[in-house]
Amino acid sequence: MKNRVRVLHVIGGGEFGGAEQHILNLLTSLPKDEVEATVVCFYESTFAAKLREAGIPVVVLDQYGRFDFRLLGGLKRTIERFQPDIVHTHGVKANFFTRLAAGKSRALLITTVHSYLRYDYTNPLAYLLVSLMERGTRARNDHFIAVSQAIRQILQKEGVAADKISLIYNGIHIARFRRTEQRQSDRERLFAEWQLPPEAFVFGTVARFVPVKGLPLMIEAFAKLCSRDPARPYRLVLIGDGPERSALEQTAERYGVAKLVRFTGFRQDIPACLHAFDAFVMSSIHEGLPYTILEAVASEIPVAATAVGGIKEFIQSGETGLLVPSGSERELAEAMYSLANDSALRAKLVNASLAQLEQTFTIEKMAAKTYSLYQSLLHNLRETTGE
Repeated sequence: MKNRVRVLHVIGGGEFGGAEQHILNLLTSLPKDEVEATVVCFYESTFAAKLREAGIPVVVLDQYGRFDFRLLGGLKRTIERFQPDIVHTHGVKANFFTRLAAGKSRALLITTVHSYLRYDYTNPLAYLLVSLMERGTRARNDHFIAVSQAIRQILQKEGVAADKISLIYNGIHIARFRRTEQRQSDRERLFAEWQLPPEAFVFGTVARFVPVKGLPLMIEAFAKLCSRDPARPYRLVLIGDGPERSALEQTAERYGVAKLVRFTGFRQDIPACLHAFDAFVMSSIHEGLPYTILEAVASEIPVAATAVGGIKEFIQSGETGLLVPSGSERELAEAMYSLANDSALRAKLVNASLAQLEQTFTIEKMAAKTYSLYQSLLHNLRETTGE
């Protein structure tokens, strides 16, 4: 067998969000006879367990503190042991420590940028710190992957050369979310678990409960919808968890819809949960390109979302979903009302968005473009060094 490309992915991995899903999707789709991949993460967590379940080698460096510079030594030793052709990082902490640890390694350094730091860190001091960590080490990188045109534009505005950025959209395993034969049984089971009336029209979302997701606005929009159409049995299901959960529960109480909103906590049966939704809602302040919207579309659920970041590259309002301005609970409530009360619109949006998903946002396309980039960068390196 010819030598495979050796790739070491590095990520914090303390939660199971979009970046973690991205790595799992990618590494289960790259050609095994062409790529030998290992993942380094800094926490023993759900993500590490999922990697092992998928047969992906994982190294957990969890013996260090949150910002313990001894992590540099652990990373250096891992890189020396694995001898990668490419080190591929995800997230500020992984980027920072890996760029320093790589040192004299001959491996190419690549970073996938999944989101915009300005919205990930709302505390000014925290944002200042992570900005210094990120921008202060970017010069060590050979290349960047942006998951949306919006992210690519941000990188260029921040001084990254255009020829050092590749746009590769997120992709998903569509078949995992279709499973139409299970749709009704999933719906009935979860309606019973969540104590939803059989006739309910269910709006749902899947998100980390953090400020950038704009979830208080979603609850307020839902309350406006219920006030406008009180006879209709609307329900809102929020799947996920995070530091804002308590505040969100209080928001639902304040707007008088606590009995109509379900907080399910973190779940691993997302395909089944999506089958219980009639419409998917996203109220984010900013997004790179969220996997959850792609998964909702694959599950044949119409989408209403805020027109931010990479969402605008996937959703064409009125054609493949409904877009509203960020921060407008009134317009989000209007979009939710339209989805609930126009079955022809729902069918139109589902058909068009599914066609677009199958054309552009599949895991096969994401994996093929990533592998092609690996090959191109390694070829250019060999041309430059004469090896």
